[in-house]
Amino acid sequence: MNLDIKNRYKQTLLRCILFGILIFANLQCVLRPSGDLKGYESHFPHENPSNPIQKGKVRVTFLGTTSILLDDGETQILTDGFFTRPSLWKTAFSKIESDPAILSSVIEKAKINRLKGIFVCHSHYDHVMDAPFVAKLTNAKLYGSSSTINVGLGAGLNKENMEVFPIGKPLKLGKFFVTVLESKHTPPFRILGKTNATDPNFPNITVPLVQPVKALEYIEGGSFDFYIQHGKHKIVIKSSTNFVKGAYDQIKADVLFLGIAQLSLQPKPFQEEYFEETIQKLNPKLIIPIHWDNFFKPLSKPLEPNLKLGDDFEGNMNQLLTRTSKGQIKVQLLQGFETMDLF
Repeated sequence: MNLDIKNRYKQTLLRCILFGILIFANLQCVLRPSGDLKGYESHFPHENPSNPIQKGKVRVTFLGTTSILLDDGETQILTDGFFTRPSLWKTAFSKIESDPAILSSVIEKAKINRLKGIFVCHSHYDHVMDAPFVAKLTNAKLYGSSSTINVGLGAGLNKENMEVFPIGKPLKLGKFFVTVLESKHTPPFRILGKTNATDPNFPNITVPLVQPVKALEYIEGGSFDFYIQHGKHKIVIKSSTNFVKGAYDQIKADVLFLGIAQLSLQPKPFQEEYFEETIQKLNPKLIIPIHWDNFFKPLSKPLEPNLKLGDDFEGNMNQLLTRTSKGQIKVQLLQGFETMDLF
């Protein structure tokens, strides 16, 4: 009898070990980057100009995810400003909070020294979490939805340093004119049993959100695109892979910052309509993909594509390059802290 029990114990232990190995192997697979940047080396400009910005020119610095710094030599504007980038495990299993040391380091390295406005595209943590603290450190004004304002209040930002941005009305910051357009978030997805879909009963952050908090407490609160004019030049920043039909019917853009997260995972009709409602209508000369990098990795390291767990970087890029191959549209990827002159 004892021998039988021992044999059964050994068999159970062996099954557990094999099951553990299987789980580990699967995790190793899905937690790998969803593409290899080496295959897209020709699309990295590697310019990083250090000369002073000439009058009338606009320079961009990419700071990961959808954090974009625009600078004309006099005024800087920033989208989102998500720099802390907590790890996957901390985000999934713990509370998260902004890291002042990381924020100060990024601000110094990116030479954010004349920032006037921070525009938050929606209030998920990977867009809004650091924005109020960046505003504090730079004395810039925070613009966003009512949900973003509640994140700002939770961070102790003064009300006079925040503004619920008006939809469709240009805001003037130096020589930049920023018009906020209503948009949609990337279609909902589910990973490890959790979804980013907005609960219709709780569509907004309605009270000040005080860190540290769980990532899921950062509710979308509406998604927005930014149409930016500077002299005769026009820029559109589309952070999420979705669209409002007809939103770009009356505008064109020289440069399009295009969200590509999960693009190739969407149904083919969605992909076609996404391209029609963005690239075809805006007719940009230059497209810079955004929201392609693994934001669980620190910005101090070279950016890597999103994880296989929830994305397909190579599929996304190949769809974009196929769509733009027949036109005169240039596609450029930017590494973290990489800089280029847009015009």
